[in-house]
Amino acid sequence: MKKIVSIIAAMTLAAGLVSCGTRADAAAETEQTEITEDAQGAQDAQDAAAEAEGEIAEDAQSSMAEASADVTAEGLPAAEPGKAASGLSEYVDSNGESATIPAGFVVSKEKDEQVINEGLVVIGPDGSEYVWIPTTVTELAQRDFGAFFSGGDSISNYYDETDLPEYRAMADSVDRFGGFYFSRYEISRSENDLPASRQVTDGKPYKIWTNFSPQDATEICAKLYADNDTVQGFFPWGSNWDTVLQWLIDTGNKEPAQISSDSSGWGNYANDSFSVNANNRSTGIWEEAEANNICDLAGNNWEWTQERCGSSYVMRGGGCTLMGGGCNGNDYPAAVRDPLPGNNHHPNVVVRAGLFIK
Repeated sequence: MKKIVSIIAAMTLAAGLVSCGTRADAAAETEQTEITEDAQGAQDAQDAAAEAEGEIAEDAQSSMAEASADVTAEGLPAAEPGKAASGLSEYVDSNGESATIPAGFVVSKEKDEQVINEGLVVIGPDGSEYVWIPTTVTELAQRDFGAFFSGGDSISNYYDETDLPEYRAMADSVDRFGGFYFSRYEISRSENDLPASRQVTDGKPYKIWTNFSPQDATEICAKLYADNDTVQGFFPWGSNWDTVLQWLIDTGNKEPAQISSDSSGWGNYANDSFSVNANNRSTGIWEEAEANNICDLAGNNWEWTQERCGSSYVMRGGGCTLMGGGCNGNDYPAAVRDPLPGNNHHPNVVVRAGLFIK
């Protein structure tokens, strides 16, 4: 009997031990689960913090990108088509080429007027239109195209303009900013007696400005945008004209022969095929007479320059008439040089205006 009691006691003790062990194992398992859950919570918190940090970094990077889009590589504010530049700004076209935009000027909203090597058009506060001539593509220089009406048969007979202080001011700006502006149209007379570069037709109130001397042209062009400290108007030199003509060749817009031998295919001449019986009182009305968005560079009206041959000033571009007679594009191509006494006020000779960045 005692033996049976002893066996029962032993079994009870063993059961108790097993029960204690089970409770201990369960407690340990619970504790491990809590540890695991705590660790997972910590990891989740760490992941959330990393994600938040990444979002902050992305936001910062995006903000920096947006900020950098407002400033060009040159450190100037970025100019946008259709918006007036608040100060000296830089425009970068779809090809990565750049142009400096004066304060108050606007890059054209027209898509075909926004590419530099196809003729970037900017519009001044007065509504005048100018085309940027990139000297990064075509160097500013006087060139001998071999087209002379009089004054000899070599560019060496023509005045060396490069030593003049007025010329150096323009050339130094071109060296610094990589270009200059050339009026899109032959100059008309604005309401305040300043040069305007606007399309002129018989139906518009303003007229092409004629009957003034080269000395007059020097004075009136210098007055352009006199209250704007980012740009200076000037009367173009022979090298400006030569650079524009060579740029048309360099960009593939014209063949050399169309510049120096026969310009009747793209100018208003007595023998062209598109401006039949037209006069030279208009500018910018023929699509055929437009080259890289510059109008009537060949034919229409002869144009004064500051270039000289002896005491005479040199006319460029040819025209549809001179001295009452008709002019043909194969006799007077765009590159032709024709000196005329500088005190001459002629009804068939006009001018363009240039702008350089200050």
